[in-house]
Amino acid sequence: MSPRTGRPPKLGKPKSVSLQMRITQETAEKLQKCADALSVSRTEIIEKGIDLMYERFVEKNNGNSKSEK
Repeated sequence: MSPRTGRPPKLGKPKSVSLQMRITQETAEKLQKCADALSVSRTEIIEKGIDLMYERFVEKNNGNSKSEK
């Protein structure tokens, strides 16, 4: 049997959901500047932004939201 080829899986949770979105040029530039300044990917910047907004949501709703799974 031949060895597996391709990119090795990253540690942590698998990322199986693909998301496509349309943003303005200004937002794209802000995203890239943040990614460059922090030496991380644009995906990581978006994920961190989602995490921050989710924390605010949970704090505001005291974790008692029907929309949480």
